[in-house]
Amino acid sequence: MNKDYKFNPEMYKTVAKNVRKYRKEKGLSIDELSKYAEIKKEFLQNFELAETNMPISIYDLYKISVILDTSIDQFFVES
Repeated sequence: MNKDYKFNPEMYKTVAKNVRKYRKEKGLSIDELSKYAEIKKEFLQNFELAETNMPISIYDLYKISVILDTSIDQFFVES
């Protein structure tokens, strides 16, 4: 069975953009989010502002979604 699946090669950028969007909507700084999620501040800064795809773990995304009170699937929504 041959399927033609289409994958977005820019998905990490989409996730990063949405993390930043929801973080700002919650009024949290990167410092605060990094502290609460126990993720290095430098990593979050680089992740949010990266011009290239920068991987992030599912567990870190889960922690961020809990802190931002946002369903993790919202990070993958392309706009």
